[in-house]
Amino acid sequence: MYNNSIVGLQKRLLAVFLLIISIFFALIIRLFVVQIVKSKWLQSKASSQWLRDLPINAQRGNILDVNGSVLAESYSSYDVYVRASMVNEPVKVAMLLSSTIGLDYDDTFKKVTNTTVSESLIKLQLEDKLAKKIIDANLKGVLLSENNKRHYPYGNLLTQVLGFTTIDNSGQAGIELYADKYLQGVKGYALEESDVNGRKIDNTLSKYIPSVAGCNVKLTIDVNIQQIVENALDTLCQEQKPKTATAIVMNPNTGEIVAMSSKPSFDLNNPPRDDVGSLLNQVKNLSIVDVYEPGSTFKVLTTATALEEKVTTPNEGFYDSGYRIVDGEKIKCWKLIGHGQQTMTDGLCNSCNSVFVDLALRLGTEKMYSYFKKYGFGDTLGVDFLGEAQGILMNKERVKTVDLARMGFGQAVAVSPIQLISAICSVVNGGNLYQPYFISEITDTNGKLVSKTTPKVINRTISENTSSTIRTMLERVVTKSNAIEAFIPGHRVSGKTGTSQKYENGRIVQKYVSSFVGAYPADKPDYVVLVIADEPSTGNYFGSVVATPYAKLIFKGIIDYKQYAPSSDVENQEKELERNIKMPNLIGLSLTEAIKKVTSLGLQYEIMGENDRVVSQTPPVDTFVYKNAVVIIGT
Repeated sequence: MYNNSIVGLQKRLLAVFLLIISIFFALIIRLFVVQIVKSKWLQSKASSQWLRDLPINAQRGNILDVNGSVLAESYSSYDVYVRASMVNEPVKVAMLLSSTIGLDYDDTFKKVTNTTVSESLIKLQLEDKLAKKIIDANLKGVLLSENNKRHYPYGNLLTQVLGFTTIDNSGQAGIELYADKYLQGVKGYALEESDVNGRKIDNTLSKYIPSVAGCNVKLTIDVNIQQIVENALDTLCQEQKPKTATAIVMNPNTGEIVAMSSKPSFDLNNPPRDDVGSLLNQVKNLSIVDVYEPGSTFKVLTTATALEEKVTTPNEGFYDSGYRIVDGEKIKCWKLIGHGQQTMTDGLCNSCNSVFVDLALRLGTEKMYSYFKKYGFGDTLGVDFLGEAQGILMNKERVKTVDLARMGFGQAVAVSPIQLISAICSVVNGGNLYQPYFISEITDTNGKLVSKTTPKVINRTISENTSSTIRTMLERVVTKSNAIEAFIPGHRVSGKTGTSQKYENGRIVQKYVSSFVGAYPADKPDYVVLVIADEPSTGNYFGSVVATPYAKLIFKGIIDYKQYAPSSDVENQEKELERNIKMPNLIGLSLTEAIKKVTSLGLQYEIMGENDRVVSQTPPVDTFVYKNAVVIIGT
């Protein structure tokens, strides 16, 4: 019995001992896991509880023009936060913050007293002057983090090109968005120790990680030429009152976009964020993301294609009766009575639809579409901008003969303005289709080159010989025909007008797109200019009246800015093209009488309307005009 008790006690002691040993080993294993295996994870978790960080936003990089002028920059501002757990005088803090910043007191007080969160944001991008007042007040629990605010020195210049940033300095549109990864830089932060309630522990070690400023982006834009373009479009909008107006200036020998503007626009320093619909419409870069039927400016490309393929010559004769019948449909020329006998060059100068119907039919669908591809239509050009449109081409297999005929004069095909001007550049520069681009180079905060753009040829479109012929023909359009309003005494300008009627719900409506595309100097262009007015509302819609005079303003501005010397070989031209013809009064005359009077003075004419009696005229009576100038006869 006694021995059994001894044995039982020994067993119990052994069990206790084994239990103690097990607990001991368990503690050792736990310590191993805590100190070795999970040490980093636990440290991180603990740090999140006793460390608080304040972001240090990076200085956003500048956007510069080709000459180094600042187009977009950032200046210091402050983000204001409050830690309710640290606030001793909530009423005083709320009162000072709301009155200084201009905030609602009740809303501010709620944030000042909200201890359920570690920090509450009071204001982003507070200007330096107001931030100083808060700093000087030395309010416990109020924290300021350095930030930067975007500023555009030229206001509404380049609205659609530059775009703008969000309130937290991220790119939202335009170049700001496209180049955001270069411009935004890298954020830094400051770490400070705090207790369980989020209160900062005095005299404790804090960590500071500085931010890295963003890169600077230099554009191909010349702000001086941009201002010339903006002023010209403002004048166009005042006088012609279009729905929208667009202009592009390109270097035809590189693909550099020298200037680009759309109207209406807004001040980039104060975008209409409260009106999302208006903001989205006005920030849309119509030159790149929109498409339209180009109308007669497209005839330049049809001419170049026909000459390159040798289906015509500049002196070949054509006869225009005022229309062509294709697939049983009557395709009218804008001059309803027809142009009569004329050469290929005359057809381009007079913008005769019938001539270009003939050329398109001679070329055929396969050949026309092969050149569409060469010119970059139906695909993106790869411009360094988001949202580039491809244009609209009919399925080649579904193109009817009447569709092909209309394509010859710029209908039944839709292109973006950047596509059209790039293609035109190729036919006047010797046949090189360049990829258009905005960004010239990107440098880091130390001036080190990050990237540099070099001109890139996408396609060869036509030969140098054909290009030379086109340049000569386009100069004649300005000096001898309906683009005469682009003529500048002493300087060689070339170009082509365009007027296209719009379609809505599959039907042609009485709405128009007026345009002009031209080059300077005509014999060896340095600049190509495209001006487009969508739905002018003053009664006139011909490109010769609505677009050409404003392209001339751009050319004159460039000539003065770049100090181009007059050409000696245009002296005789100047004498011939003096404004010495006084406009007669045509109103009330029959159409036949008006045409006879206009042509007897050496003037050309375009008819607006289909009646037999003249009710309006442009230019008005007693105005002095050039020989060969175009008179708009309204019936």
